[in-house]
Amino acid sequence: MKEYTDKQVNSMILFLRVNNIAEMYYLENDQDPDRKFYCYRSDSWLTRKQVISTALDSGWEEKK
Repeated sequence: MKEYTDKQVNSMILFLRVNNIAEMYYLENDQDPDRKFYCYRSDSWLTRKQVISTALDSGWEEKK
């Protein structure tokens, strides 16, 4: 999988929010440090790769 910058991941999260796909936020997770993204809509913790995959599958494209 291609590496994405924090700025790109933030853009993906915004895309998911605006398109009513997910309501994600970056939060500290003491129980599982790899899962730092929490989605209030699905009530689940996600990894960075899962956030990226969800955004790409939903049609996110990088603006140039």
